Amino acid sequence: MGVIHTENGRMAQNEFLDEEEAKTLAYIKNEHPELEADYLLNRQAGRRGIFQRLIQALIRERIINEESVAWLEGVSTTICVKLPSGKELKANVKKRHSLGRFDIEGDIEICTADTTSILFHPVELLELIRQEGLIEEAAEKQFQRFKLEIQNGVANLALALTGAARRKEELITKAKLDQIETSLEWVVKKRKDNEHFSPLVFYEQWVVDGHPLHPGAKTKFGIDTGEVIQYSPEWGAAPQVALAAVSKDYCQTISIDAQTITTLLYQEYDGLQSAIEKHLHEKGLQAEEYELIPVHPWQFDHTLNTLYKKEIEQKKVILISDFRIPTQSLVSFRSLAPIQSKGQKKHHIKTAVNVQTTSAIRTVSPNSVENGPILSKILSDIQEKENHFGGSFVVLQERAGSYFQPLCQDMTEDERWTLQANLASILRENPENHVKNEGEIPMAAASLLAESPISGKAIAIELIEELAKSLHVSDLREAASLFIYKYARMSLPGFLTLMVRYGISLEGHMQNSVSVFRHGEPVRILLRDFGGIRILPRRLKKEGFQAEFYPGSSIVTEKVEQLRNIISYSVMQNHFAELITCIVRNLGIDEKKLWKEVVTVCKNVFTELKKDPAIAKQAAADEQALFQPLIELKALTTMRLRGDVTVYPYAKVPNPMAVWEGEIL
Repeated sequence: MGVIHTENGRMAQNEFLDEEEAKTLAYIKNEHPELEADYLLNRQAGRRGIFQRLIQALIRERIINEESVAWLEGVSTTICVKLPSGKELKANVKKRHSLGRFDIEGDIEICTADTTSILFHPVELLELIRQEGLIEEAAEKQFQRFKLEIQNGVANLALALTGAARRKEELITKAKLDQIETSLEWVVKKRKDNEHFSPLVFYEQWVVDGHPLHPGAKTKFGIDTGEVIQYSPEWGAAPQVALAAVSKDYCQTISIDAQTITTLLYQEYDGLQSAIEKHLHEKGLQAEEYELIPVHPWQFDHTLNTLYKKEIEQKKVILISDFRIPTQSLVSFRSLAPIQSKGQKKHHIKTAVNVQTTSAIRTVSPNSVENGPILSKILSDIQEKENHFGGSFVVLQERAGSYFQPLCQDMTEDERWTLQANLASILRENPENHVKNEGEIPMAAASLLAESPISGKAIAIELIEELAKSLHVSDLREAASLFIYKYARMSLPGFLTLMVRYGISLEGHMQNSVSVFRHGEPVRILLRDFGGIRILPRRLKKEGFQAEFYPGSSIVTEKVEQLRNIISYSVMQNHFAELITCIVRNLGIDEKKLWKEVVTVCKNVFTELKKDPAIAKQAAADEQALFQPLIELKALTTMRLRGDVTVYPYAKVPNPMAVWEGEIL
């Protein structure tokens, strides 16, 4: 790793900048000098955040052989890794959690018989592990790529923390004037004062740290520092969505009904239709011969003129520069919420961005565009059949989509896919359509782990305190157990019923889930995005549903294990485990007590499902799989080192729910 020492002689020698940090700081000095001190202050926190994810991944995924790992218990816990060279890797552990997770605190040290030194940057840990011969399966090219991802992620996490700190300072000043002490109180006030205020957007833009486990949580390749600030939610970004008019001969459209993206946009945005007609008429073109595709402004500026140069010259693609849709950035970066008045119900817009965040380039595949409305119809019918799960479980519809469809036959499948996926969009139902009254607050489940910008507590803890106050519960630990039980009752019947009866496993991780609360109580969960789901056709067909999905779609599987893994990983490990861990960190409650509440709900759901003779056998098998002693953990770092994002490797970890097998009826 290249090291660039700062010019400030007062700084200790270990306070260096690596190349990505230096690049980011150089931009800040030139463009936002007022942020320089904040960025330097947050640099160490950025490194620690990625250190935490990386060392966990190396151990949980067995990249470091578990026989080399020792947990030394004393006044405090220390993790000690014996390396092949004889060196020892040591770190203090604040707390250990289920599923092999643990919280490190302080520095990571490298010890020999004579010396002890400190690792200052996560890349040093990565390079050390490589030198020790522990990741030989990674080709040199892929190792260097992953190394760059880590460096980029460290610099961007520090940048995100800088942006959040600046916004927090401004917000606290305003909150104090109104004697507001929590984010919940702030949201209630803002919603009353400002008809354009979105509680959902507010909370999504406070998810600063990114994926809680992925070492590339803040990686953004292909986008510079200024653009990160301009478009990222943690900076409160409000991108102006552009439009491309694409000849109908070159545009594939699909929708849940007769409405296309174009007709929906015309309905939702005053003046758009006349602006498009005028723009095309001036070029001698007819608007009815074109379809609109919303385009992220970054994609509009950096990708379209190059990738679609010939089609633009031929007037098959017309870039519309004089009409923009005001939006706000959401957690997923490419998904955007239109700025709108309360009750307008404008669709959220999923756009294609040729940028890598975490592990993937965030374009929009033709698979996703085609499958979304098909799945929306099926899931709408299922929800009706299931009496809408009592109103507590809602799958949001992907109403319409479109993508560029090249006519040229003389191109490879990769070339065709690139053109399809870089000019594509989906209109998704707005989650706030399902907020029933002023007392309900929607937020992405990922927001529950975030720090409240007003109280400094985890937002989940603010909600638990609100619940305790509402129900007159004096013991916060008791309120936390009640909160998890209610959260499970709200969400798990829907997830498990869809999997067991219909063969549909929704990818219900914290980014895809929008949870709705009233007085701190979980009352409804809204699921969005079908990209990572799995469907077992034989179960779906058995219930009378049949559908043709886009050829080769990875969402279709014949392996029941894939169906179960989606629920196990995205719902239990990524969603419930992270929520439970957040509560444990803040309240010191016994983790097993919270898992017991989850299992109680699961058992009750399976008991009901097994009463139906038509699905009793598959329900029992799914239940057994959910409670087995070891479950599969998605090995995200192994995947990056192998360089194959299409095949998920897994590692076995102890199942926190297995201990309750047979004990709760």
